[in-house]
Amino acid sequence: MNGNDTIFWKKINLSNWIEQKSQNVNRAFLFGDGLFETMVFQNGKIRFSELHLKRLVTGCEVLGMNSEQLSTIEEIERALKLGFGEDKMLRVRWTIYRSGKGKYTPLTDEIEESLQIEDFHAAPLTKQSAFVHPEIYLSSSPWSSCKTLNALPYVIANRDRVKLGMEEVILLGQGSFVSEAGAANLFWVKSGVFYTPSLGTGCIEGIGRTVIMDMLKSKGFEVQEGYFRLDDIYEASSVFTSNVTGISYLLTLEGKTLGQERFGMIEQLFELDNSY
Repeated sequence: MNGNDTIFWKKINLSNWIEQKSQNVNRAFLFGDGLFETMVFQNGKIRFSELHLKRLVTGCEVLGMNSEQLSTIEEIERALKLGFGEDKMLRVRWTIYRSGKGKYTPLTDEIEESLQIEDFHAAPLTKQSAFVHPEIYLSSSPWSSCKTLNALPYVIANRDRVKLGMEEVILLGQGSFVSEAGAANLFWVKSGVFYTPSLGTGCIEGIGRTVIMDMLKSKGFEVQEGYFRLDDIYEASSVFTSNVTGISYLLTLEGKTLGQERFGMIEQLFELDNSY
């Protein structure tokens, strides 16, 4: 080892460490310096592919990473079809991270990519119990609407959710405004108007959120983004979460029963045979 080398060791049991290949120790691992997209592969295609790519390019621009090096959606679809066939429905995580090592200061803005592939499971249509996390507050930043690898608030929030035996956790932003759920955006309905928190509350600009808002506006429904309090949710006729796997209606929040109105037109956006 010379003065410019760094050696990485990984612990494999109680007392043994082995040297780890340097390519497995990257800026995603060391600093969370990157982005990811969770996508659904269905009928040989990535569902909502244009929206995924647009969000990823925007994220690269915000973080100063070279988006011109991104794989194309068509490349990913070909690889998945070759590996799994067209009929297999998959959940695919596309991770992009800054190349090189360095410390906090990057040595390059080139990127590297990986795919994590598993069977697809749709979101449950209902979630019986939800609570508001009393300690974790999201904050707005130039990258808070992007899906970055810095996910610690969601990790701890969902760990606490499981410990409490809850099915969902609601996170607030600065000022105690409602922001989002543990792994999904949040919507509710009052008097025929659909509400969802502003990106300024620190929530992620979810693909499901975008799809739902676009559809509602195209059909003439009023959609309001803004800064809302918990009381607004308790007064709603329906409350649901959304991500790329579908929507889930919340039945209770903090032990209080929520409105139970349902919307088939929104559910259909995420049905397996939908070609949105």
